[in-house]
Amino acid sequence: MSHPVYPGRSPRGQRGFTIIETVMSTALLGILVLSALGGLLFGMVQARGSQNRAAAATWIEAELSFLLLQNGPCTSTCNSPLAVGTYTMTQSSTPRTWCGASGGSCPNGAVTEPPLPFGFDHASITITSIQVSGTQVALQVVITLYQTPSTAFTTLSTYVSSFTKAGP
Repeated sequence: MSHPVYPGRSPRGQRGFTIIETVMSTALLGILVLSALGGLLFGMVQARGSQNRAAAATWIEAELSFLLLQNGPCTSTCNSPLAVGTYTMTQSSTPRTWCGASGGSCPNGAVTEPPLPFGFDHASITITSIQVSGTQVALQVVITLYQTPSTAFTTLSTYVSSFTKAGP
C-alpha cells in the first residue's frame, strides 16, 4: 500500500531542508563571516596604527639626537638648529646637515637630518629658552609630528640644560 503524497510534504524516507531552514542557516553563516572579517579588519587597522606609532617614535628620537648633536660649532651648511625659534619640516623640504667643523667643508662627511617618515605631512620643531633671573638655564625642545596639516600625531617635549658649545 502506498502512502498518499500531500502538497508541501515529502514522501516518507525523503527528508530535506525546508526553505526557512536554508535561509536561516545562510543568514547565520553570513553573520559569522561578517563578524570574522570585522575582527580581521580591526586587527589590520591596529597593526597599521602600531606601525605609525613606531615610525613616529623612531623619527622623533632620531631628530632629537640630530638636534642635540648641534651643540658643536655650525658650518655654513646648517641653520644652528638649537637656536631659539620654530622650524617646520615637510616631506619636500631639504634636510639640514651638520659636519661639526667650522668653515664650509666637511672632511669626514656631513650628518644629515633624518627625513620625515612616510605617511606624515610635516613636523614642527620649537625651541624656547627657559630663564631664571635673567640667566639662561635650559632650552625646551618640542617636536610635533603631523599626519595631516591640522592633526598632531605625537609630540615630544624635552629640556636641554648645562650645555656648552664645543670648539673655539
